[in-house]
Amino acid sequence: MSQIMVFLSLLLIPAYIFRLSLLGIPTNVFEIAVGVTALVFVIEWIATKRSQRFNLGLWPVYLLLAAAIIGTVVASDTTAALGILKGWFFVPAVLYIIIINSFDQKSIRKLSIPLFIGLLLVSVWAVLQKLGVISTLFYQVGDTGFTDYINRFRAFGPFESPNYLAMFLVPVTFLSLPVLSFPRSATDRVFIAAFYLLPLYALYASHSLGGLLAFGFGLISLLAFGLAKLYRARLVNSGRKIVTLAVVLVIIAVGFAYIFSSISSETYSNAIRKDIYNYSAQLVKAHPVAGVGLGEFQRAVEESSKGDAGFQLYGLAYAMHPHNVFLAFWLNLGLLGLLSFLYLLGSFFWRLGRRRGDILLLSSTFAAMVAILIHGLVDTTYFKNDLSAIFWLLLAISVILGTRE
Repeated sequence: MSQIMVFLSLLLIPAYIFRLSLLGIPTNVFEIAVGVTALVFVIEWIATKRSQRFNLGLWPVYLLLAAAIIGTVVASDTTAALGILKGWFFVPAVLYIIIINSFDQKSIRKLSIPLFIGLLLVSVWAVLQKLGVISTLFYQVGDTGFTDYINRFRAFGPFESPNYLAMFLVPVTFLSLPVLSFPRSATDRVFIAAFYLLPLYALYASHSLGGLLAFGFGLISLLAFGLAKLYRARLVNSGRKIVTLAVVLVIIAVGFAYIFSSISSETYSNAIRKDIYNYSAQLVKAHPVAGVGLGEFQRAVEESSKGDAGFQLYGLAYAMHPHNVFLAFWLNLGLLGLLSFLYLLGSFFWRLGRRRGDILLLSSTFAAMVAILIHGLVDTTYFKNDLSAIFWLLLAISVILGTRE
């Protein structure tokens, strides 16, 4: 039953947009699904009196949670910070714990099924939006920002922006690929593979350069890693070399990101992004250890940019986050949060490098994290309900794959 509830929770990841209040506490459909899953898991664990040791996973995740708590204490708006702590750290961490204690290396690829279904639902919405068949959702109606996206023929689906659509589509596309291993006949596999045209078109419809960059590097990583595993190359049977490979890919992507920004026609947007990076660097220098606190970035930028009337008038509305996942962890969670994040990434790639077995699952997991990091160079690919859940799901998969039989 726990596994079924995990499937339902993963399917409902995009449903965080449906918000409500329980006992005066703001929540959403995805969080409720995870809460019910946790309840079922605890009841099952007690009822079956499981003899195996409870798996707590990687110890750095608890340093990350501790850093998030510190970020909540540092924040001036405690209520908003507690909401972020709950939705973007504790809830996905609970799902992470449930997954690593409910699945093993044989059953973990089943998680691709609900991800595939959710991917198709979001993609269909975005494609129909691009074609003009449907428009905005309930919370998007009347917002001039969404009207501007529609006028520029940019799909954003059920999310807050086209970039957020791309940040969901790309890693979930890779993570759902193991679904292709379930059909026995080649015809059925081709039939299922044809459905991937929908998320690819939805990604194109988002016009997200960061998303396209992430997909390109993710696809290269998928093919290279898969072929190396298939032919048992020494590169992918070494944790150290895989970590090095991931670092090299990110460094190369920095150059591509710079080229993309140079050829982009949105000069105005690029100028604002550069200003945000400059103010982010100033905040890092001013708060190198504790950061500015969870959810405090825009307020901190507003204070730092008081002498820049042009930025305050036109750019501040876009400064909700640093547009870089590494800067976001540093400024929201402090130095401890950044170091924990980096350690978790190193452990993730190390475990995949030393693991043999399901090549498609290993390759798709590797590609999904690479895509998150590449897009994270120009956007914040964690600090959102769905994106944080995807990140913790990847950590859970790496824990299970890295466990000895």
